[in-house]
Amino acid sequence: MIDAAIVLTFLGASLYLGARAGREEGGEGWILAGRTLTLPVFVATLVPTFYGGVLGIGEFTWSAGLSNWTVMALPYYVFAGLYAVFLAGRVRVAPGLTIPDHLESAYGRPTALLGALLVFVLASPADELLMAGTLVGHMTGLPVAAASALAGAVALSLIWRGGLRSDAAANRLQFVVMFLGFALVIPFAWHAVGSPVAMARKLPAGHLSWTGGLSPAQLIGWWLIAVWTIVDPSFHQRCAAAESPAVARKGILISIAFWAVFDLLTTTAGLYARVAQPVMAHPTLAFPLLADSVMPPVARGLFIAGVSASLFAALQGTAMLAAACLGRERLRAGLVATMIASYALSRLVPSIVGLWYAVGSAVIPGLLLPMLGVYLPALRVPGTWAAASSAAGCLVSLAWVAAARLRGAPPLGIEPMYPGLAVSGALWAAGYFSSTRAATTAPRRTPHAPQ
Repeated sequence: MIDAAIVLTFLGASLYLGARAGREEGGEGWILAGRTLTLPVFVATLVPTFYGGVLGIGEFTWSAGLSNWTVMALPYYVFAGLYAVFLAGRVRVAPGLTIPDHLESAYGRPTALLGALLVFVLASPADELLMAGTLVGHMTGLPVAAASALAGAVALSLIWRGGLRSDAAANRLQFVVMFLGFALVIPFAWHAVGSPVAMARKLPAGHLSWTGGLSPAQLIGWWLIAVWTIVDPSFHQRCAAAESPAVARKGILISIAFWAVFDLLTTTAGLYARVAQPVMAHPTLAFPLLADSVMPPVARGLFIAGVSASLFAALQGTAMLAAACLGRERLRAGLVATMIASYALSRLVPSIVGLWYAVGSAVIPGLLLPMLGVYLPALRVPGTWAAASSAAGCLVSLAWVAAARLRGAPPLGIEPMYPGLAVSGALWAAGYFSSTRAATTAPRRTPHAPQ
């Protein structure tokens, strides 16, 4: 009971901070907090929001070991660094509030509408809702379906009034609690299981492999999933809301350092979980079950609060972003619609890692090239070509994902993102060269010589 009280106190404090910071406003104030995020606030809101998949990290590490760092950490550092250097400043100075706004400015309405749908799916907090429901269900004994609905209601309450202002206010507390929780579990696991060296000797064969038994194609597929960073609406929103382009660039680079520290903690905890609980029916619960086996009351409650801090930060943040894609006139109605759609998706694909792979594989091929063209105008193509490239890339990868789920393996042994990116890239190249050729062959007007 005392552990549950600690977690409830933390959630209550988050709700209080969000409510106190909230204002009755819409548009730029609700979505971008008036573009006023300072560097400390930027880091405090981006770090927990983008690291919402903490139970998925536990699931992956328990199952595949050290390769968690190879596919779930390192590629995201690389692409986040590229985003900081080449895109963050451009996002801050570009007009418009959301990714669909920028797509419309660059390519026209059809591409923007398609982009809004894809960003809605990408930002949909189905995975965070599933994780939060799993955690709440573990603590309370509620079925995951009911626990997910309860978690969604809490997240809605936090951001309902103030949007990003409320979200960022709660994120400051969530940032501290998530690090505190995982810093606590390692010493207890060390005491119960042994030093990291002793723990490593007890791991299954291959658990310390950097590949974790994944094939080269699967490894490349996971690295391509990390391109998610380039099209991620959380990155876009925080950069657009920063008080200056310099804050956006520096904020991402500092966030990478914090993610590296947190990845060290979570990966170590996941390996300890495999030794402490070598048989587990639901690896999604690797972290909570590790805490149950090695931590006493109070400390366990603080750890679970740390897990929930990361989960709820991502849940409330991504729900807000998905709602903004449905239109700025009825943002709160969009929040409700987002939660309903996310709940349905979480019930359809009840695996966190599976959700990441399926959604990333289907959506990224439809967004990557249009988004690069937004911020790198030299790469742009006419709107009809952009819309065709986006739609074809998404549909091909989506069909591949569906076929893989039905067959139990991807067609031809090819991971779903490859064919989508290939088709999208081919259409984009055709549009680029056709427009370039049209521009070079267009008749030029020769000025009349003076009389």
